[in-house]
Amino acid sequence: MTESIDDETVDGLAERLYDAYRRGDPLDAATLPDLDVADGYAVQRAVADRREVDEGPSVGYKVGFTSAAIREELGVDEPAYGRVLVDSVREEGRLDDGDDLIDPKIEPEIAVRLATPLDPPATPVDALAAIDAVVPVIEVVDSRVADWELTAGSAVADNALAARVVHGDRIADPAAVDLPLEGVVVRRNGERVATGVGADVLGSPARVVAWLAEALADRGKRLAAGDLVSTGSLTELVSLDPGDTVEARFASLGSVTVSREPRHSSH
Repeated sequence: MTESIDDETVDGLAERLYDAYRRGDPLDAATLPDLDVADGYAVQRAVADRREVDEGPSVGYKVGFTSAAIREELGVDEPAYGRVLVDSVREEGRLDDGDDLIDPKIEPEIAVRLATPLDPPATPVDALAAIDAVVPVIEVVDSRVADWELTAGSAVADNALAARVVHGDRIADPAAVDLPLEGVVVRRNGERVATGVGADVLGSPARVVAWLAEALADRGKRLAAGDLVSTGSLTELVSLDPGDTVEARFASLGSVTVSREPRHSSH
């Protein structure tokens, strides 16, 4: 897959997106070039290279837009992946840096760790055989494009909207979890706001991992042993406003909670 924009345009847009991420100051969608998905991945690589200087190396991937509800909400027609950098991974609790986020939303997800590399052609059965751990997570997603005015290309360029990954403290054996049937209930400030099951991500989290192996191979990359993969939201996006606490309670994997600092008024 080849890009339709030149290296100078890639570099310039990567610098703008990196600055928007670092400062929490979004870009106006009207100022962005028209990007196709191949363009988006070229820009994503350049942004991630800049972020690695601050946030350390990649520890894996997040796959987004794996549920029909999210694709419809964002106007995209296929999944996408982004890179997860080590310093963007959090233990559950309060997001002390929440004020640097622009308009964050949360996604309850099933994350997996690979024990062995996974190369295409990969089936969901192959993916399951490569997985040695399952972890419940809340992914905090954010748009560095104002008002979430995204196209498929700009969403990919923006690292598939990755911001933070908040891990629960339970690690499960994949043989002990029925991934397609694993359910989740999301509560915001105590109120039930969303529910979903593992089958809501391409039919199964294992199918997502197999998709990712193919998508990475298309771009000369591979899933390696030790990679963590967040397999996509089991529900629609849930807002995370200042002062909110959101809990994702999974059927067998336990719960994950994240809070956002209240907005402090200035005097």
